Amino acid sequence: MKLKKFFAGVLAAAMMLTVGATSAFATTPDTISVKKDGSETDAKMFTESDDDLVLTKTLHVVKGTAPDSMTFSFTVVKQGETTAINGAASNAVFTATQGEPFVGPNKNYTATTTVQLATVLGNNKDKVGEYSYTITESTPAYPGVTPVDSTLTMKITVVNQLDEQKQPIANSYGYYVALYRDNKKVEAKDAFKNSYDSKSLTLSKTVHGALADLKKDFTFTIKFTKDTTTTTATITNEMYRGPQVGALGDNVSIKLAGTGTTPLTANTYLELDKPYTVSLRHNGSLELSNLPAGIKYEVFEDGSEVSGSDVVLNTTNTSGQSVKYVVTVKDADQNAVSFSSNNTVSGQINKENPANVTTAFHNTNNAEPDMGVVLDNAPYIAMLAIVAIGGVALMLNKRRRDEE
Repeated sequence: MKLKKFFAGVLAAAMMLTVGATSAFATTPDTISVKKDGSETDAKMFTESDDDLVLTKTLHVVKGTAPDSMTFSFTVVKQGETTAINGAASNAVFTATQGEPFVGPNKNYTATTTVQLATVLGNNKDKVGEYSYTITESTPAYPGVTPVDSTLTMKITVVNQLDEQKQPIANSYGYYVALYRDNKKVEAKDAFKNSYDSKSLTLSKTVHGALADLKKDFTFTIKFTKDTTTTTATITNEMYRGPQVGALGDNVSIKLAGTGTTPLTANTYLELDKPYTVSLRHNGSLELSNLPAGIKYEVFEDGSEVSGSDVVLNTTNTSGQSVKYVVTVKDADQNAVSFSSNNTVSGQINKENPANVTTAFHNTNNAEPDMGVVLDNAPYIAMLAIVAIGGVALMLNKRRRDEE
């Protein structure tokens, strides 16, 4: 049978029993009356063949850039049962257009899923009564994407359609649909919601000491990897855009590690599991953003090594002279950061910690300059020398006179 569809607003209002209301249920299901063209508080009614209930899924991007392509599936299970109804709901698909990715901060994007009411009802589509179902969104496997509202209760009331005299029409049925979450009415446009959020890592360099080289380019190797607990073996570019290069100041650069690679530009996205070389001078820094929870990082200063209880860097300055730095790392609060393995600092983006990550490398040159002769004492030394010479001359002169 072909169905007609009467859509008149919020679904739950039709479930309220209000004496005298024009869109209220009567005391028996087979005498339900509904406004076809009423206000937003009227019920939403479907007839037998026009059985598509469109539910909106919202993606809220808090910060960063969400994956370019995301598919979310849904299961519909009749309450009291455990088996999902096959073909009951379509997938909700997000696809970014070229040049228009899903970016924040605090922006919403939408897609829809369609629930096939006739499929859901099955043999009950021509049986007057009330039926309840649970609609559940599948757990997403995309880094940074977490469910906010992922479960709905759907109540379908099968009723006889009424003629103009409000008498039941034989073999003609209508379906009233109401959506609830936590016993509160939900509109179709607010059915499901996910959020995407990310943090950033800032790598910086500061040198200390009278003989510290402020013009030297210090290089670092940094690599990002996926959460090893994820159920997805491979994270593709469509599933995660990657860490994003921030603004590049003077004497700051990043490129894929290895010879012959070209420096990257700002806003470029890095690939997971590949090392990158970062070059910084004194007081230089680089921010790498779009790091969702679970992403791991490791960074070390090229050429540094463990020496006793310290991590040191033996290198040359811009004059070609050998110098030695003691390497330490601090966080944004100036607290010491421990090396996790030899000369490497590593960690994981923490969903529960709202702070971004700071790995501030400090290189200290403890060498003291050779001060040589203290020139400020030179006049006094000269005076003492003159006095001493004069004294010797007087003694020699006196001895000569005595001998005569």
